[in-house]
Amino acid sequence: MKLAEKDLGRGSFWQMVFSQSRVNGAPYHGEQLPSSNWHWPKDTFLQRKLRQTRWDEELDKNQRARSA
Repeated sequence: MKLAEKDLGRGSFWQMVFSQSRVNGAPYHGEQLPSSNWHWPKDTFLQRKLRQTRWDEELDKNQRARSA
């Protein structure tokens, strides 16, 4: 209950976010931030698992084609 009493003077998290946004007149310096290049991760566990699954499916398909 104390938390609710303490927060009465403040807005919610989202109210604070929107009140501090550029469209509401708050200063914005996003264009001045340093740029960085980002690359997708390579050879992750899930990518290896997908590659193995596709390989196994291709082998199964080829074996079924030979036995038919």
